[in-house]
Amino acid sequence: MSSLSTGASRRVPVSLHLRKSPDADIGRPDLRWRRAGNPLGRALLWLFFAAARPLVLWQYRLRERDALKRMPDYILRDIGLDRRAVEEETQKPFWRA
Repeated sequence: MSSLSTGASRRVPVSLHLRKSPDADIGRPDLRWRRAGNPLGRALLWLFFAAARPLVLWQYRLRERDALKRMPDYILRDIGLDRRAVEEETQKPFWRA
């Protein structure tokens, strides 16, 4: 007999319920490279992600420093900074922390 609230039949065996697919996290590249069966492909993907990591960090620094530069003085005072400290931070090159 079917339940009207869920529409599920009580006669459905447990083994037919949906299971989480092993490829469910295929959108996450860091998990996808671990599944590569080819050792050369695995090494190339590791090299790609290792090279991309600093680029992502540099882009983050550029974005954060630009946002800091555009903040008004009253917000800078709230976070404990003054305009001189912000100018020093934004004058740094993107590769320097």
